[in-house]
Amino acid sequence: MAALPEIELRLLRAFVVLAEELNFGRAAERLNVTQPALSAQLRQLEQRLDFQLFERSTRRVGLTQKGAALLEPARTLLAESRRFAGLASQLRGRAHRRLIFGAALYTFGIPEREALLEAFFARHPDVPFSVSPLWQREMGEALLRGEADLALMLGVAVPQTRWESEPAAEVMFPDTLTRLVLRRERVGLLLPRESPLAQFEETPPAALEGVAVAMLGGPHGTPILGPVRKALAGASLVVPPEPHGMGVERYGRQFRLPAVSLGWFGTGGADDPDMIRRPVEGLTLETELALVRAPPGRHQAADLFWEEAEARFPAARLCRGPEYLT
Repeated sequence: MAALPEIELRLLRAFVVLAEELNFGRAAERLNVTQPALSAQLRQLEQRLDFQLFERSTRRVGLTQKGAALLEPARTLLAESRRFAGLASQLRGRAHRRLIFGAALYTFGIPEREALLEAFFARHPDVPFSVSPLWQREMGEALLRGEADLALMLGVAVPQTRWESEPAAEVMFPDTLTRLVLRRERVGLLLPRESPLAQFEETPPAALEGVAVAMLGGPHGTPILGPVRKALAGASLVVPPEPHGMGVERYGRQFRLPAVSLGWFGTGGADDPDMIRRPVEGLTLETELALVRAPPGRHQAADLFWEEAEARFPAARLCRGPEYLT
């Protein structure tokens, strides 16, 4: 059997991205090429391999059995090529700058944080890496100034002008930064299981009339506080001494009060012995957990981290501004 010709990395990259997207439009956008150019690259790769990688029709794109068998080896080759390039860069005398990753202390315990960081540490122990526990506000400013590379943000994305207009707000971040939305959670109430409100699958606002409810404080910003106050207009809102998300939930648990819950801290589930989470009728506000980045190309390891996050969370949605890019 004749030896296979050498295969260019750009062709492998085109194969991997299309295999992840299964959509020529989205894959071409990620690769910054036109759809005809992407199709030509895939045809060239298939001709060199002498077998088909994708089943194509007018309605769908799918991997063939042989294509699926080659996907992980292709990812490995691309990852190794990036490591080779990084080492070559070091040997040429370039500074190997430490990768700066921001994650506020209140993201501890969120599964996506652990999955992202532990997997990257395990796969790339040689990459100089620093996790900064700065507040989200500080991390957003560092990303915009190019002093940080990546951050895990929890809250709502807003236009940069609005973000700048509320300098004390912590649980929001500028939507000018590209982000990969890993998960969304609807804002609701954490209720004592003995509360009469626990009987409702969705809490009606009328049932909250005059009821004391532990409420989030100012650092959450008006994009969160405005809709919550409107939905709980008839309740008697109590802002506890620790008005952040975890502190509000703890206050509600201690004093057996309904408490506004962002839904990120593992409370109110089936294994919670004395509290239960419920949505509120009319309150559709969601917060998001997003991997946010400085512009691509500033740090090679940041690009690698981003690509691995996309692969690890295939259901994540790429965003810039209010719109999904994929």
